[in-house]
Amino acid sequence: MAGKVAQIQAASTPDTLAKQLSELYNQWWIQRGPKEEEWKELRNYLFATDTTKTTNSKAPWKNKTTLPKLTQIRDNLHANYMDALFPNDDWLKWEGYTRTDVIKKKRLAIEAYMKNKLRESGFRELISKCLYDYIDYGNVFAEAIWVEEKTKDPSSGEMVDIYTGPKALRISPHDHVFNPVAASYAKSPKFTRYMKSLGELKKEVLYRTDLNFDNAVFEKIVSLRKQMSDFRLEDIAKAEGYFIDGFGSLKEYYQSGLVEIIEFEGDVFDMDTGELKENRIITIADRKFILRDIANPSWLGQDNKVNVCWRERPDNLYGMGPLDILLGLQYRLEHLENN
Repeated sequence: MAGKVAQIQAASTPDTLAKQLSELYNQWWIQRGPKEEEWKELRNYLFATDTTKTTNSKAPWKNKTTLPKLTQIRDNLHANYMDALFPNDDWLKWEGYTRTDVIKKKRLAIEAYMKNKLRESGFRELISKCLYDYIDYGNVFAEAIWVEEKTKDPSSGEMVDIYTGPKALRISPHDHVFNPVAASYAKSPKFTRYMKSLGELKKEVLYRTDLNFDNAVFEKIVSLRKQMSDFRLEDIAKAEGYFIDGFGSLKEYYQSGLVEIIEFEGDVFDMDTGELKENRIITIADRKFILRDIANPSWLGQDNKVNVCWRERPDNLYGMGPLDILLGLQYRLEHLENN
């Protein structure tokens, strides 16, 4: 099945590469529009206080009462899933592949280390949020990262470790796009969207040397915002032909103090030059600048993101959720209640 490599055209410079990948991200995001509308409709039903907040708002009913059956099912599913995943505090067990991997001393050491890291990193709380994605969207996206959290002791000035070790990270389905017709999620090129303040990005440039962010590019990002403060709205609209999701206009985006980060992971092929870049991480800021373009350092040979679907669809990597087929039931309940 096709879709394992992202194809672009005429990306001879970092700026054109950023533009081409940003356009591909936007294309995949637009193509997912119908799915996003389904997610939005379900979310409105789950948190509605009356029918005016749902697609039933146009129905000519005298009353506007909503019976939150979907919300009740959602809460019950979440409670049952959590109980099944974490039946007690001793839920984690190590199972080795070889005889030497299951030596008692080694097994106990591994279990003790992982239990400590999972507890300190808030793993159970994160899984709770992921389960809501599993129920609401039918898709869970997450990754494992290595973190080194430190703080400066105000009395001694020394850096003190807060947490060092592996950590699971949830990825919002709204901020993550990929090729849904690829052979598998693991093989598909991926885009993940982040919003960071200038201060947050500066700290990562200065102190997270492992990220390999380009400080000169960060200075361009800051300089661009200084220049844009002197432009009129119509001047910016002429200069840039795109809008940043979540902002009313490009001027509002540049004045917000936030930076949109779009991170590409996977293989990319330039059809004009014939160049193939395999297993890359390409980080784009403002859809204009390449903050980094590096080989993925993961020893897995690919990105470390994972996806779980509640019900898989044939030839489509976006899964179906348990509540999707119950929207008609919710509509029927409100029809009977308000007629």
